[in-house]
Amino acid sequence: MKQYLKSVTFFALTVALFSCGSEKNNNKNTVEKETPAKKESSVEIITEQVELNVAALGETMAEIAFQPTTLTLNEGAEVTLIFKNQSSAAGMLHNFVLVPLGSGQEIATAGIAAGEANNFVPNDDRIVVATKMTTMGEEVTITFTAPKKGSYQYICTYPGHFPKMVGRLTVK
Repeated sequence: MKQYLKSVTFFALTVALFSCGSEKNNNKNTVEKETPAKKESSVEIITEQVELNVAALGETMAEIAFQPTTLTLNEGAEVTLIFKNQSSAAGMLHNFVLVPLGSGQEIATAGIAAGEANNFVPNDDRIVVATKMTTMGEEVTITFTAPKKGSYQYICTYPGHFPKMVGRLTVK
């Protein structure tokens, strides 16, 4: 009888061990047979991010100017413009208005009619972006997307500041 119990116990243990082993193999086979997850197709748009620092300089009408006077950007770049009025003379108010090359005079003249309440910025579809009018020592930050390829001017539309305060932006 003892021999019989030993045989049954041995048989049960053997079955249990092989069953566990088979389960492991089945799991392993299941893992190996899993189909890969569906790959989602997507288009990644990488946009260049640019920070520009532009200053308005000058203490007199003879000295007023933008610094730098030329800028270059890539089309579609995400631009952060930091514009600082570095003038310290009373009445030296400045803004930064980006317009297509050749339209600066017309937009600056229309800015006079727009008046102080509108920061001397006219309602004109040609204006790409404009800051508010800044006072002496004031700094403003704006963000915008660089326009399509071409040549642009940045101007100050405060009365009398155009054509002294003009810079050129090239978009590639």
